[in-house]
Amino acid sequence: MRLHNERGQVAAEFMLYTTVFMFVVVAAYVVVNQVQGGEIPLSENTVAKETGNNFANVMTLAVKGGEGFQYMYTFPKNLFGLPYVIDMTRTASSNTFIIDWTGPYGNFSYEYLLPAYNYVINGGCIAGNRLTSNNCSNVLLLNNNGSTLNITQEAD
Repeated sequence: MRLHNERGQVAAEFMLYTTVFMFVVVAAYVVVNQVQGGEIPLSENTVAKETGNNFANVMTLAVKGGEGFQYMYTFPKNLFGLPYVIDMTRTASSNTFIIDWTGPYGNFSYEYLLPAYNYVINGGCIAGNRLTSNNCSNVLLLNNNGSTLNITQEAD
């Protein structure tokens, strides 16, 4: 009879350990899922911010390149499948621009400082000094004539 009791005890302990192990696995899954869910908006935020940084770097390069500097800048048409706007309405007066992107986790908007210079925005694709990434082509022509940086979005 004693052998059956020991087998029962072993079975009960096995079930107890299995249950505890399952609780630990489920808790670890929930924690990892929560952490990963919080990282997605952070990575999207980083991509939107870096897109604006790249644009600001190219504009700065074109200004510092001086007279005769020309550059064709290709920018991404979408971020994670969604368009964004580069608002240059204040570029001429305050040497800044704003990138604005509304993704699945909310609106990301960042302001970037540009070198003090005379900026002229040309072309019909940049409506009201607002470049919408998926309008026309994703190529900007930057032309520095020594006193003015002309910014033109290429047509498709």
